Order: sequence, then structure tokens, then C-alpha cells
Amino acid sequence: MSNSTKDDYVQSVCRVILYIEQNYNSDLTLDELSKIASFSKYHFHRIFKSIVGESMVDYIRRVRLQSTTLQFKTNQKITQIAMNSGYETNASFSKAFKKHFGITPKEFAKNAKLKRGNKMLEPKIVKLEDIEILYVRKTGEYTKCSIEAWETLINFVGTEYFIRDDVMMFGIGHDNPHITDADKLRYDACLSWVNKTIQPKGEIQSKIIDGGKYAVFLHKGDYKELINTYDGVSDWIVESGVELRDLPIVEKYLNKNPITCKPEDLRTEIYIPLV
Repeated sequence: MSNSTKDDYVQSVCRVILYIEQNYNSDLTLDELSKIASFSKYHFHRIFKSIVGESMVDYIRRVRLQSTTLQFKTNQKITQIAMNSGYETNASFSKAFKKHFGITPKEFAKNAKLKRGNKMLEPKIVKLEDIEILYVRKTGEYTKCSIEAWETLINFVGTEYFIRDDVMMFGIGHDNPHITDADKLRYDACLSWVNKTIQPKGEIQSKIIDGGKYAVFLHKGDYKELINTYDGVSDWIVESGVELRDLPIVEKYLNKNPITCKPEDLRTEIYIPLV
């Protein structure tokens, strides 16, 4: 297979992955997804599995279930969460949820709402405009796949672009490491797309970070400790009773060159999408 053909395959699969993650609560079909990929439905599912490492059906199921975990920290009823996630009945949702996570939705909801007794974090509320980004997706344990993703993206855009003052750095972790196997964690390394002469190619894709209302928390210190701040964010979601938009949480990295910074000097903003 030539490099150009492989790039075409990767681009097609990336388009489908983005579509799935934006429309997972719809009735997604092989016909529909293969058309988005511009491939025959008889071959596309094999191409998808070869590149992603799991079948399209398994990927869609995992994305749907993963999307429910943050909703359990709000006051939504389990029936509503099931419907939001594309399941027709409470029973089918509960069965799939228990098979994937090992506990029932009711048990998970109870655990999610337990108070940890930590000091409540307080965010600032902001309104963002849409942000066009270039990004690359890598999977695996976050501390490892994030480094791989950033190395790939920086090599593609070049160091000169990366260090520009008007270029912003974002990270999107799509999965909760408390409940998702490490080899399945999805991470996007993202840079604001300010130079349109740089065009997506191969695994480098473009998309939009949706604007709108966000609660913003500031994490101070090592990226390895981000998970502790996220626990505090979860407590705030429960206590404040906010309504969340169906969008991923976004991290904005404020240090222009994190490699040269001491861990204690790192600063990260965590954006929680609000209705």
C-alpha cells in the first residue's frame, strides 16, 4: 500500500470517528458511515478495525456508554440518560452498561454522587467563540499517548508554528481513566488553526471546539495530578446542580513550552461545557 493510499484510509476513518462522536445518540448505520468514509460498506468495516483496533460496532457502543458517566453526576434520571445515549429502553441500556463497567447504572449513579469531603473548587464562567483546531488522536494510557500525540502534531506543523504567540494549545481526553481500560483511552492533541496554508493530512485532522458557556477551573502543577482536580470538578458539578452540554471537557495548556517548565509551574485550564 502506498503512503498516499494509507493517508486516504486514515483520513476516512478519522472523519467517521469524528462523526460518531458528534452523533453517537443517533441510529448510526454501516451504510451511513461508509458513505461518509467514501468506501464500500463491504470493505470499510475491515479498514476501520485495522486502523482503530476494534470493530465499528464496539467503538460506537463504547462511545455511547462512556458519554453517560458524567451525566450520572447530575440529577438526570437513568431513563433520560439511556435515551440521550441512543438506547431505546432502560433494560437494554442497563444490560450494556453492566457488561461494560461491571456494575448497574443505579450502583454507578450512587457511587458518582458520594461526597469526597474535599474543599469545593470554584470556577469562573466564560463564553467562548468557536475555535478551529488541527488535532491528532492517539489512544492508550494518557501520560504516554498524550506525549505521542503532541510529538506527532508538532512534527507536522513545525516548531515555528507551535511557538507562535497566537497559537493556543488544547487537549481533549474523551474517556474517564477510572472506568475505561488504559489501552482504550482516547486523547486529542490540538492547536488552534491560524495558518490555513497548513492543511490536514493523514492522521492530522481539523475540527471545531464549540463555543458557548463554560465553567473554567485552573489546575496548578504537574499534568499527572490532573485527575485529582477532575475529582474536585465532579464534586462541583453535583453540588452546583448545573446542566451540562453534550460535549467533551477541554484542557487549555497555558505554558508555551511545558517541557522547559518545572512541574509545579505548569498551569492548565479545564473547560466544562454548560447549557
